[in-house]
Amino acid sequence: MSLFNELKRRNVFRVGIAYLVATWLLIQVTDIVFPRIGLPDSAVTLVIALLFIGFIPSLIFAWAFELTPEGLKKEKDVDRSQSITHKTGRKLDFFIIGILALAVVYLLTDKLWLQEPGPESLSQTPAEQATEPAVEIETLAPSTEHSIAVLPFANRSMRQEDLFFTDGIHDDLLTQLAKIDDLKVISRTSVMQYRDTTKPISMIAEELGVNRVLEGGVQRAGKRIRINAQLIDVETDRHLWAETFDREMTVENIFDIQSEITRQIVQAVRGELTVAEQQSMKEVPTESLEAYEAYLQARALANQADYAQENYIEAQPWAERAVEIDAEFSEAWAQLALIHARLLWIGYDTSVQRQDAALHALDMAKRFGPGNPVTLGAQAEIYYRIEHDFKAAQATYEAALQVLPGDTSLLNGLALSQRRNGHWEESIASFEQIVELDPSSGSAPTTMVNTLMMMSEFKRAEPLIDAWTVKFPSARDLGTEKVYLQIRRYGDLAKARKLFDDLKPYASEAYAFLAIFLPLLEKDYPAAITAFDIPEVQTMADNRGWFGTRGLNKGIAYQSMGDEQQAREQFQAAIREVESAPSAGPFLDYWEQMNLAWAYALLGENKKAMDISNRAMKLALASNDHVDIPEIEGFHVFVLARTGNREQALEAIERLLDTPQGLYRWDMNYDPFWDFFRDDERFTALIRPENLGEARE
Repeated sequence: MSLFNELKRRNVFRVGIAYLVATWLLIQVTDIVFPRIGLPDSAVTLVIALLFIGFIPSLIFAWAFELTPEGLKKEKDVDRSQSITHKTGRKLDFFIIGILALAVVYLLTDKLWLQEPGPESLSQTPAEQATEPAVEIETLAPSTEHSIAVLPFANRSMRQEDLFFTDGIHDDLLTQLAKIDDLKVISRTSVMQYRDTTKPISMIAEELGVNRVLEGGVQRAGKRIRINAQLIDVETDRHLWAETFDREMTVENIFDIQSEITRQIVQAVRGELTVAEQQSMKEVPTESLEAYEAYLQARALANQADYAQENYIEAQPWAERAVEIDAEFSEAWAQLALIHARLLWIGYDTSVQRQDAALHALDMAKRFGPGNPVTLGAQAEIYYRIEHDFKAAQATYEAALQVLPGDTSLLNGLALSQRRNGHWEESIASFEQIVELDPSSGSAPTTMVNTLMMMSEFKRAEPLIDAWTVKFPSARDLGTEKVYLQIRRYGDLAKARKLFDDLKPYASEAYAFLAIFLPLLEKDYPAAITAFDIPEVQTMADNRGWFGTRGLNKGIAYQSMGDEQQAREQFQAAIREVESAPSAGPFLDYWEQMNLAWAYALLGENKKAMDISNRAMKLALASNDHVDIPEIEGFHVFVLARTGNREQALEAIERLLDTPQGLYRWDMNYDPFWDFFRDDERFTALIRPENLGEARE
């Protein structure tokens, strides 16, 4: 007998068909029932996995065993003449027909359940259109802090291409919740690490510092969408609320569902929404689902963890696609403005065309969404990154935060603007807010530590650096701050070198500057020259704002080794690099002009050096930038001293040593750039660190 006929005789095919049909029906039932009885998405996934795992064993079992009047026996022990497999097969046929009938009933019920709402239901609220909740809403007594973490939604469609859509809905829900003034909402970057996690809810809540957690899933099927969500009170381990929403997939329905989830969360946490909060929930950004999906793709790419130009390059065509489909989509225009502004700031493209594109996108965002907090955020980005009007940027971020008080990206923009405006302690307070809302991200801790280091608040910075470098081992900028701490607080070059050598090279301003600067402090001049051969340093040295840096630093190294000819050639190379380049805009120009002034000063062309240095200072002062101005003035002081204006230089040095982002005593003690000034006792007294005797070279 052939294998096929034997498989047929033993009812293996019938068992397989019956198993698959029953499995499909069970999956549909669990998909509906589990969320309603408070079970997490992981329980549904577990059932699906177990059912599929059981398929092959069921076939093997059908092959190896046979049902007889005396019970179950191994097939090899059954007399063929006494076999009743044909009767068993008929029973399996009836079983399959019965299961298929149930499936048809389910499909008809599902179809009727999910059919388009009629005239009566159109007048209902989203809450009334939703299915009955499996768990009654419970309003808790007010607590000292209302906090929630919204875990990443499960992509129930099981298609990878739907993941960005699922994440987009998750992001929009976080945005809705960020509008609630007295609700602490953990940011996206911190909750994303819990995608597909096996950690219990209680552990997640403890790690994020919240007392409530929301989890759910999104399933797309043709023109339908199903979103389920459940709210968990961590302290009591109770489900405060659970719901499944099944709708036609339109943007309006998606935002209705998000608004209903937000309403239920707020009601469970503190009571009803205010009138203003209810009004803000009614806003729908676009009626085009295609435009909305393109916008979600652009936003997902632009919001990736790394601050890298590739993210914005990849995001740009998606944002352009969104506004091409819906020219009145203000949030997509705002996203496009942000993308252009970031690419300008990074230095990827400083062209007039890029700037015009950014300003046009902002104008369109303002035209169709003037009060939208996303538009305000884009306006603040333009003020900050293109116009360098940091006061206007800070005011605009503050206005946006009135609408979205829990938005960490807006808070980050505010913190950066505050330090540019010289509001240093306010900036630290804003960073502390971000750290609380985004406890799993190393970005805000890094920038907060960087700000404290600028302020020479080394005692405050050190314990944070020690703790956060352990918590965020991949935050490389924190590693560079630890190196700077050893130099600027302790003057410990040996420890600084050890820490720096443990860092993996990466293309950033922090790493590149240390790679160049540290060997100069160590008097290892050959290493200072070859630092520019490191690919990551080359990348930064080729960026606008850095032009002239290579020649200057190589020149001072050669000069310190006594090779005046090579030093002059390098200084002249720096001059050629700066003077042959077109303007990169005021923000980058004053850095490059100051490099040019240094080169001329080191060549002894004093008048030209002072003229250029004064011009660079004028450009910097016009920016009113409290981060850049002290540093640029530190460069200017060098030109003053080098060209014989020592009295002016000493007055400025004394002031800048006590100015955030000014001059640092340990830097100047070691830096060979200042060797020419060490014959002046007033200079050496000024820059002498209090702990000079404790330093180890």
